[in-house]
Amino acid sequence: MKRFFGCVLVAAGIALIFSVNAVAAGGSVKIGFFDLQSAISQSETGRKFVDQMKKEEESLNGVLEQKGRTFIAAKDEYEKKKDAMDEKAKSRKEKELGDMYTELQKLRSESNAKLNEQASAAKGPILKKVHDITEKIGRGEKYDFIIEKTVLYFEGSEKDDLTKRIAAELDK
Repeated sequence: MKRFFGCVLVAAGIALIFSVNAVAAGGSVKIGFFDLQSAISQSETGRKFVDQMKKEEESLNGVLEQKGRTFIAAKDEYEKKKDAMDEKAKSRKEKELGDMYTELQKLRSESNAKLNEQASAAKGPILKKVHDITEKIGRGEKYDFIIEKTVLYFEGSEKDDLTKRIAAELDK
């Protein structure tokens, strides 16, 4: 977290130095901004990505739910019958339940890791495209800086909000 804030402060310092130099040279600084999450969610490309991730999550959750129901049924059955079991049978069943629970937790962890990996892989090309779009807008319209909104502490004017343009360009 400290590293993130350090990077933000360094970036803000660099932006300040450049803007002071530009203003001192008699020019003005043109800064645009956009909201990455909004641009993705407003574009058809982004909505397809989100839908794809939801389908994958539902698929993985279906497997997890089935395993969870199996575990709960086995646990409930054990709870009903444990008073009639001898110590050896109880111990064996408790170990079996413990193994089932461990397997369920492992599967949950693996599913989350798989989903995160797939999301990162699928989001990579979108982020590359957003970078290319912002670079094109920046060069074409002579922006000095285009900043992603999550690190923006103040937004002065909506005229420099490029979110909708970036979302539209994502679909081209």
